[in-house]
Amino acid sequence: MQELICNIEFDRDGESFIAKLRTEIGGLREFTDSTFDSVLNQVMLELEEEFL
Repeated sequence: MQELICNIEFDRDGESFIAKLRTEIGGLREFTDSTFDSVLNQVMLELEEEFL
């Protein structure tokens, strides 16, 4: 059985990268930074805190 645990969307707005992370526990969170790596790291840290 598969279960959706999170939904992540990545967008680019000019020179900024935006990640929208939605989980059942934490709801919707948005992260913005000038580099994709930084936004991805923020999302990974948030997921680690929630699921570990």
